[in-house]
Amino acid sequence: MQPKRIILLAALIALVAKLYCAGTTTGTNDTVFFYGFGKRINENGLAHTYKTVTIFNHTPLVGYYSALLQRIEPGAQMKMELLPFLLRLPGIIADFLAVFVLFRIRAITGGPPWWAIGVFALSPVAFMVSGFHGNVDSVLALLLLVAAWLAMENKPALCGIALGLACNVKVAPLLLGPVFFLWWWERRAWRPFMLSAAAVTLTGWAPALIGAPREFLGNVLGYQGYWGIWGVSWCLKQTGAEVFQKVGFEQLTSAQMLVMAVCKWGIIAGVIVISWLRRKADALGFFTTLAWVWALFFVCAAGVAPQYFVWLAPFLLVATPRWSAAVTAAASVFLFVFYNVTANVRTDRVQIVGGDPWTPPWVKPWDLARSDNPHIALWGPWQMLPWIVLIGCLAWLTMRVWKERTKEAGAGSA
Repeated sequence: MQPKRIILLAALIALVAKLYCAGTTTGTNDTVFFYGFGKRINENGLAHTYKTVTIFNHTPLVGYYSALLQRIEPGAQMKMELLPFLLRLPGIIADFLAVFVLFRIRAITGGPPWWAIGVFALSPVAFMVSGFHGNVDSVLALLLLVAAWLAMENKPALCGIALGLACNVKVAPLLLGPVFFLWWWERRAWRPFMLSAAAVTLTGWAPALIGAPREFLGNVLGYQGYWGIWGVSWCLKQTGAEVFQKVGFEQLTSAQMLVMAVCKWGIIAGVIVISWLRRKADALGFFTTLAWVWALFFVCAAGVAPQYFVWLAPFLLVATPRWSAAVTAAASVFLFVFYNVTANVRTDRVQIVGGDPWTPPWVKPWDLARSDNPHIALWGPWQMLPWIVLIGCLAWLTMRVWKERTKEAGAGSA
């Protein structure tokens, strides 16, 4: 059997497995939040929700989608039989479609290798995030992958549309804006890209920008992450210093806010520098640039949520398949522990301090995973595994790009 058909079969198996998981579980407490957001929007409107619910840090499109799902199933209680499935369905489909985009990229460039696409199709990370978690991150990843593929196909306007749609799922794609813009600027095609990207983005954001501009900019664009669960912020919390002990994203200490601001603006500055240095990269090198930016973000961000791991997966896959496999393996271990802890250490067995993160799901199957702060002591140390691997990946990408620039400079001087 041809490798492409084997991978397609694997993708279909993964699709069915995710659909089964989504149809038989509730997911994380994100699904509960989305139900609440949708109910509030249906009752009071989108603008009022931005003004009164500070934790509502989603785009209008996602807000309206949650409102639609809540309207489909009025009066549902915590179980919410239909909403969790429909909330996860777009991400499950997005994972499946991403495989076809990778097929097209391989047809153009000759890479990534078949085995790497197979790993992507059967990724445990994608299964846990798309099939169980309950958010829209996989849709974001697909739209960004499509935008990068359209850049490879030299279609600036369509690339801008795809990036604009991604910005209507979450605002994280704005981080990649300089990469896309300067790449098209170097090719004298920035106008159609910029016009389409801006038009789609602003059209989708218009209900919030008109109805609650200050709250939208503060809640959504001003969101800097969740302190104390990842990388830099988790390490600072382990120092025991009182100023770093608050966990969350609201009412943080001035020291925490300073660290988060330094991380945020440091990442933005790094992205701008990378975008400028890599503006002349070829189509395949463009994926290396995007992978480099995502690696920088994951290493330096003060707060990274578990479901974010699907963001960088396709770009790392194309840029460096081996590191992609290493990151996927490390993230899979971490996410398994995270979801197993939060799904099994529950109010019906809450010796939280003495909880067992390795209670297998076949003993107590996952249903509703509550990611509460007391659980961090159990799963927190495991996030160091993917973080350390990502540090190695970032260092490798940096050295690789440095060697390429040195080689180009040598060839130019000769």
